Amino acid sequence: MFDLKNKVVFITGASRGIGRALAKGFVEHGAIVYGTIRNPELEEELRKDHIHPVIYDVRNFQQAESTLQKIYDKEKRIDCLINNAGVSSNTPASLFKEEEVRKIIETNFEGVFFLCQSYYKLQKKHKIKQGNIINIASVLGLVGTMLASIYSGTKGAVLQLTKSLAIEWANSNFRVNAICPGFIETDMTENMQKKEELKNKIIENIPLKRLGKPEDIVGAALFLASDYSSYMTGQYIIIDGGLTCQ
Repeated sequence: MFDLKNKVVFITGASRGIGRALAKGFVEHGAIVYGTIRNPELEEELRKDHIHPVIYDVRNFQQAESTLQKIYDKEKRIDCLINNAGVSSNTPASLFKEEEVRKIIETNFEGVFFLCQSYYKLQKKHKIKQGNIINIASVLGLVGTMLASIYSGTKGAVLQLTKSLAIEWANSNFRVNAICPGFIETDMTENMQKKEELKNKIIENIPLKRLGKPEDIVGAALFLASDYSSYMTGQYIIIDGGLTCQ
């Protein structure tokens, strides 16, 4: 049931961090992986890891359907969509400019919604009577923290979107779930990691006493993409070293 051999998986934000770890993990378990990048110079790097590169910016909503259609034309199926691409910000709430707010919302929420919508429409168009969506949210969609007002808002919205789509599309045999990573060692948390005092304070509040690694997210994604989770929808898995248990 954990065998993902020849399953076609589409992952956004596959150039680095959690997205790259997910892409490599799925390849290692036999999946055919398409991963989005914005920089064409990274294409060869992905190919070396047997990941099919897709030039795509999640903010270009009008390209969502055509991007998925190209993959379908080649593979005749897309078994799982993983919405991973995201951006963060350390801007104080009182200093946000409209342009930065718009960028975060378009990337973290609207980009997720329109890919979900396009994937659903593609499956219905080709009379494929099932679908599987995994949204990468965040523990900051569940709890608040300083300097993350808009980011937290979008991740909370992704969790509610996940639940709503799970209910709305259940009759079409679509499963929609989410993963909530905690503080993971990626470029998104790089600024925090450079501040030794802040980093140590965060680790002190994590029961497992360490930051997570991108590879720590892979197991949950493999589970949600496999038949072992066939009776699971509208749920989210928290992977945060126990941070939100307190």
